[in-house]
Amino acid sequence: MTDAPRIIIVEDNIPFARAVARGLEHDGYVTALAPSGAELRRLYRSQGADLVLLDLGLSGEDGIDLAVELTRTTPVAVIIMTGRDEIEDRIRGLDAGADDYVTKPFAQGELNARIRAVLRRRQPLLTQETTLRYGPVQLDASARQVRCEGVADAVELTERETLMLEQLMRAGGRPVGRGALVQRANWDPADRAADVHIGHIRRKLSEAGIDAVTIWAVRGRGYRLTLRGESDEKEAAEGLDRSDRP
Repeated sequence: MTDAPRIIIVEDNIPFARAVARGLEHDGYVTALAPSGAELRRLYRSQGADLVLLDLGLSGEDGIDLAVELTRTTPVAVIIMTGRDEIEDRIRGLDAGADDYVTKPFAQGELNARIRAVLRRRQPLLTQETTLRYGPVQLDASARQVRCEGVADAVELTERETLMLEQLMRAGGRPVGRGALVQRANWDPADRAADVHIGHIRRKLSEAGIDAVTIWAVRGRGYRLTLRGESDEKEAAEGLDRSDRP
């Protein structure tokens, strides 16, 4: 791979894909076109990539399934680009592990800015201290895994889940505003997908049997992470809530 970020554009509308590629190459990116999932896999195996632009409307293929495959089996960043603009479609895409979601038609400048933001978010995970501990719970940000003393299996997180849990752990039990949580992940604070991802972290920890920490929703203030039993007596006074409501 060259020093310039390499992007695979997965799009079966070839003229559109070529137009996007020209706009990316103008900004210094190296691009490759994949009109199908099979070609995407071939290109990734042979040349690698830093980011995949994935259209959901591929002929005869489910783009969501491809997004899940990519995020579960490779470290590549994924931005979904599609004409589907319903909130349910956006949530499905983010649930699949995508780093961002852009709807057609879009301005090339906006797409390039989103790509820069995704690649920039990923870089700190490689350069800063990547292992955090909060009580018996340890987060390996580079591997996107959570471990807990007394629990055998690690919990696998997506990049955005990792970023959000990292901020909560660094806050040391203090509330972190929703705006601050989503800013690093390049979300609009009004985007309900942020709350969806907090719910996913809770569910993954619970299903793994990690109950040493709890993520609380603090009404009007955001979220906070506490050790088991730490906030039980103050729950009513501080307006804490274990549910997935913001």
